[in-house]
Amino acid sequence: MPLKKNENQILINSLNSHKSHPRSWLQQQAQLHPTRPAFYFENKSWSFAALNQSVQRYATYFAEKIPENVKRVALYSQNSAQCYLTILALWELGLEVQFLNVHLTSEEIAFQLADAKTTWLITENALISVTDSLLEFPRPEQLPVVDEIDYHDSGYDEEKIASIMYTSGTTGKPKGVPQTFANHRASALATKMNMKLTESDSWICCLPLYHISGLAILLRSLVLGISVRLHTNFSSERIHEELLEGQGICLSVVTKMLKDLLPLVPEMGYLTAPKLLLGGGPIDRDTLSQCVAKKLLVIQSYGMTETCSQVIALSPEKASEKLGSAGVPLMGTKLKIEMNQGQQPTGEILLKGPTIASHYLNYREEAAWTKEGWFRTGDLGHLDEEGFLYVDSRMSELIISGGENIYPAEIEAALLQSELIQEAVVVGRKDDHWGQRPVAYLVVKEKVTLTTEELTSLLQPLARFKHPSEIFSVSRMPKTASGKPLKRLFLTEERVNYIENQLK
Repeated sequence: MPLKKNENQILINSLNSHKSHPRSWLQQQAQLHPTRPAFYFENKSWSFAALNQSVQRYATYFAEKIPENVKRVALYSQNSAQCYLTILALWELGLEVQFLNVHLTSEEIAFQLADAKTTWLITENALISVTDSLLEFPRPEQLPVVDEIDYHDSGYDEEKIASIMYTSGTTGKPKGVPQTFANHRASALATKMNMKLTESDSWICCLPLYHISGLAILLRSLVLGISVRLHTNFSSERIHEELLEGQGICLSVVTKMLKDLLPLVPEMGYLTAPKLLLGGGPIDRDTLSQCVAKKLLVIQSYGMTETCSQVIALSPEKASEKLGSAGVPLMGTKLKIEMNQGQQPTGEILLKGPTIASHYLNYREEAAWTKEGWFRTGDLGHLDEEGFLYVDSRMSELIISGGENIYPAEIEAALLQSELIQEAVVVGRKDDHWGQRPVAYLVVKEKVTLTTEELTSLLQPLARFKHPSEIFSVSRMPKTASGKPLKRLFLTEERVNYIENQLK
């Protein structure tokens, strides 16, 4: 059954009330639905009341360790129960949480911490040495017993920053995205309406909590009162087993995950058809046909870190008719295409709405927002006659590989640190396994041979998933009339006319 109207009203009214009506979304759910399942991890489960009690113990532990003048704490962790409880505990304390991708190098982490002016780091791995103010997750014996009268409730002010995630830009310089509780709440409510979620739904989270697609699932639980089934990582076999026995299951996936799962799905589908939220690009006709045949409800979506997860979605009923479309805007989101002369009907995709961040951290790249508050996505697209969005290409040249965002400019900048490399171009080549893989093309100085060791050294500061799978030496770099590299040629057979030899 859907949440009752009066229950939703209680949630809204209690956001900024006194102690008997906590601001904390978790404590609100614990009051309204104390016995309802809230969280599953491995062989353990928590009701909302039990989860609230565990979180308060974590909050009290961290309150004793973190100085009162600290307002922002970074978190470096894989998915785990400790990570989940820590995120919720930090929010009860009113702290902003900066999420660090565990695949980043020490240099990348150090930059993000310095840029955000974050000095305190909580981690599952004490070996990471990028700051002196380091805390590990508490052991069970370190957790204090907390009386309900002493519960912390200093967070969840809607206009305050809840989370900060970094995304690279067209210049290759990472930018922090401050996401408010208001952004997250609007996203959860829009998802509820779009996916027709009910209180009995349970959402499998096999995506990292340090990605918006993973963290958004946690927030949906707090706002909507649904349960979360957290996995350490994606395993098609484990997901399949859970779908065989589960009812009312939702699952967020990227295309690679869906393709890995499909061979395991029974020919007649699962007893209860799961709702699959698909991100990372449109689905191909063959994969879609298999999903339809096996009764998988695939909801294709379009979103990014700056939009707090999906803001455009395509219903399963429209998937075949609108093949290649990202869908239509969710509740509260406005969409328009900004045309440039000669581009029609394609133009830049602009978005506006309550789920979208209002700026980058330190107000970097302010031009990404118009004076009227529209966010420039950096993607090119068009609308059909019914208002369905088609993403034609990415102005930012974003590469999505296995669900990870990769920006060519960041890799190109790393390669150009070598005096032996005159020019560098990185493009995303289609890959059946990962979706895309970065491939680099270099113009090197005459009579110079670059070794694999030299290339590896240049790329060492970057996370491993950003390393090009192939690197080629080219005779010259094809250019546009304005002198910019003509990257599209490296995505066609014509590239062989430029390649001299393969370096990796």
